[in-house]
Parts: sequence; structure tokens; C-alpha cells
Amino acid sequence: MENLELSLSSLGTISRHVDKSHNELSQYLSKQIWNQQDRQCILECLAQLLLEKDYTLLIARHLRPLILDLLERNAERVRVGGRINHDLHERLCVALSKLLSISPDAQAFAAKYFDNAPPVFQRLFFTSEESSTVQYGPRRMKMRDLMGATLRFLQSDCAKFRMLWDWSPCVSQLLTSDVMVRGYTAHCLALVSHMTDNQKTIFLRKVLSNDEILALEETQQLEVEKALVLANQGSVMWRQEKANKFTRGQVVSEDLSQSVVAVCGVVLPRIVNQKDLVLVDSTCRNLRRLALAVASQKPVLLEGPIGCGKTALVEFTAAVTGHTKATEILKVQLGDQTDSKVREHAQIFTLILSQIQYEWVSNF
Repeated sequence: MENLELSLSSLGTISRHVDKSHNELSQYLSKQIWNQQDRQCILECLAQLLLEKDYTLLIARHLRPLILDLLERNAERVRVGGRINHDLHERLCVALSKLLSISPDAQAFAAKYFDNAPPVFQRLFFTSEESSTVQYGPRRMKMRDLMGATLRFLQSDCAKFRMLWDWSPCVSQLLTSDVMVRGYTAHCLALVSHMTDNQKTIFLRKVLSNDEILALEETQQLEVEKALVLANQGSVMWRQEKANKFTRGQVVSEDLSQSVVAVCGVVLPRIVNQKDLVLVDSTCRNLRRLALAVASQKPVLLEGPIGCGKTALVEFTAAVTGHTKATEILKVQLGDQTDSKVREHAQIFTLILSQIQYEWVSNF
């Protein structure tokens, strides 16, 4: 069993910055021992705080290794009961958009989440009758929050989101009195319609005054600077231990969402059950390096003599993340007897698979 050790000082910092009406963490920080229910409650509290737009970056700064788990918990809440909770969906979209530039986990999660979720600006599609049936909480997202989030998604992967969503309802937002909504919408439509820089400048000047353009640019710059304060802090440590029912400042692997798995302290997406591997110290060190590379969505080259465990590491990581189908893990045997045609095909496969998330190539 893996223990993810939370920094109590980081949790204390989060607790001090959170408004009392949202602060359930303090009652757990005062406890000497955490049982399994306590740990689940702490993770659920953190997941809920992640959706508060004022606290999203605070949570990300101090608990970055747990971001994927917290996102998956919120995705489950959005779809609980088999129906979309539109209020939670909008809040998750805004929080997720703020994490795109600082967390590879957020980028991979967004790609999967929006395959089966409505667009950020879903409320623009509602009729007046449909709008009256949607229940929003007291902290309903404003339209400027949604269009700002939409722009961040487009900037992160314009090709994907340009084709994924119907942008026609957004045109109406160019006539709103809210300067921020008009500005974000104009930038979105400029990207969607492939405008050149010159065309974009002309378009923006028709929608916004010079002062409004300047104010919008300053706001966007402040958002970037706020995100840049995020340092990769060591607030979540990892160690391997025997199963503990009671902990202090620790979350164990069994506490995590069923949609993720901890691989030597690195949280990765998971589909099905894992494959056994003896986690000695050297294996854990190598697995952690591999998991970090996967989390960063980088191609990886494993180098070593025959029989040192390269293939085992790849197969284990593929298994715990649920990629066990023949189409998801490709093995190419290379050696002195391999002819040039097979080598050429292997090179082509390697180039193709390096473009695909969570595909595994083991060359030995």
C-alpha cells in the first residue's frame, strides 16, 4: 500500500485562507488520528474547494500531486444519478480551465471529460423553459467566468475545441453590456474563425473601445501572473508502508478515487485492475520516474541491459492505468536478426505512438 503524506502546514495554510462558511478542514486538522472516513471527508472537502474559483489555484499550489484525484471526484459528482448537474459542471469547467497551463493532469482530464460533457457555455443553448428547471447554487458562475474559461480551453487546444463545440450561440454575447464577456467572446470567435492578427485587431476594435481592450489585456495579464506563482512544492510526499487503518497527515492509495491509481506517489488515470510487481526500492524509483514522464505526457526511452526490467516497468504502468488491450501496448522485438523492413516499421510505429496519450512502446 502507498501512503501519500499530506503536509499539515499546507493544509493549515489552505484552512486559514478559506472562508469560515466553507471551511470543514479545521475540524480534521485538530484531530490527532485520521481514520478512513476522516481521510475521505478531507479529500471531499478539498475537491469541493477546488471548484471555488477563489481557491482553485490555492489548492493546486499546495496539493498539485492530488489534482487528478480531486478532478475525478468532481466529475463523479457532476454525473451522479445519471444526469448532468449543470451548476457543478460549470464550476468544474471554470476551475479546470485555470489548471490547464500548470498541470498536465488537467490537460489530459479535460480531453477525456469533454468527450461526454456539454460545452462550458452550455446555458446559451437553453430555452427559457429549460433555464427555469436548472437549479444553481448560491455561487453560480457568471457569464464572464464561463467565457473566460472557454477562451482558456481554446488557447490550450484550439484545434480540438474549435471542432468539438457549436459556437453559434456565442455570437449573441458580442452585444452584451458586460465588457469582459464581450472581450472574451470576441477573442474566442477570432480563434474559431482563423482570423489573422490584423483581422483580429480590426474585429476587436468593432466590439470594444480602446480603453476596454486595454482593461481586458491587463486582466488577462494578472491571471497569467497569478498562475505563475505556482511552484512545484513538496507538500505531498510518498512512501510505501503496510496497510494502516489510522493515520496522521496521510492519505493511503485506497482512499483515492476509483478512476485514478498512485504509482510510487504519482497519481495517474486508471481504467481497470493492476498487474502485480514486487516494489523494491530500485523498482519504485524507476517506476516513479516513468510515472512522472507519463503524467507530463512526454515520450520515454528506457535504456538498460537485457533482463533488467524495462518491459516489466512498461507493462506494469500500462496495467495499473488500464491500458492492457493489444491496441494499447505495442511490443517490437529488435535485435541482430531483425531485418531492415521490420526496423523501418518499428520506427514508424514509434513516431506515431509518441503522439498518442497513454500508449506504451517497449523496445528491447
